[in-house]
Amino acid sequence: MAIRVQYTKRFNGVQWKSGHFYKFKYQAWENDPEPVILLMYSFAGIHPNTGHEWRFIQGINFTYIPRTHRKAFVNRWMMEWEHTNGNFQLTWQRLSNDYPMVKDAVRRYFYKPSYYITKAIEIPMEDIDSVVVGTWSKDFSKKLRTNLVQKMRRVKQNIQRLGRSSRR
Repeated sequence: MAIRVQYTKRFNGVQWKSGHFYKFKYQAWENDPEPVILLMYSFAGIHPNTGHEWRFIQGINFTYIPRTHRKAFVNRWMMEWEHTNGNFQLTWQRLSNDYPMVKDAVRRYFYKPSYYITKAIEIPMEDIDSVVVGTWSKDFSKKLRTNLVQKMRRVKQNIQRLGRSSRR
């Protein structure tokens, strides 16, 4: 079965839809055990090049957006939501073109095995502001920048090392 991108997916008793907010507990977490995300889509199927099975959802995790940008992003998204009457499909292309400031906040969450995602709830429109403000205690955007700087330093050191070894 080839990889399918799904903009709606039902699992663990919740109907997940692109452009909607969700909160859940995640067992395979790296930084955030209780993410609040804006769902983009889900993937299901076998990758044609690697043969690996893909079973995850992809969404924008608000704790990876700098606090100074969270509220602005939500306000902009809410205007889109109203403009489309809630039929808002958030694709990578749309994200890259319209919301480039949040591309680093995109995360993948495995939905199989099913115990990875538990206690999932869709956040109603009227609660979105308070939930986003509630994420302000967590900010992993600085960690992303720190990791990027460390990777760039390692690359620079490797290039310098290669340059010294080629001169010998």
